Amino acid sequence: MPAVKIGRLGVHVSHNNNGLGSDILEFIKAWFTEKNKTGCRFIIVDAYNLERVINFYERNGFRFLTGNDEGSDTRIMYFDLMTYGYDELSTTSE
Repeated sequence: MPAVKIGRLGVHVSHNNNGLGSDILEFIKAWFTEKNKTGCRFIIVDAYNLERVINFYERNGFRFLTGNDEGSDTRIMYFDLMTYGYDELSTTSE
């Protein structure tokens, strides 16, 4: 399946916990879904296998690709762009 790979997303420590990382991911999701200009279906990241990092990506809708990397330094996580905007659409149509 076509995907865009971020690799690792980093925010300078002085900008931690202010939503900048989530804003960046939101921009990427919107950019890759607008008019389907890229044909990508997934966003892939190599997340450091640290609880705070994993939690950040999970809060932003990312899921683990596999359980085989559970003991590794990084975990491969993905976001399905087909789900982007679905929650917003379903709540506005009620």
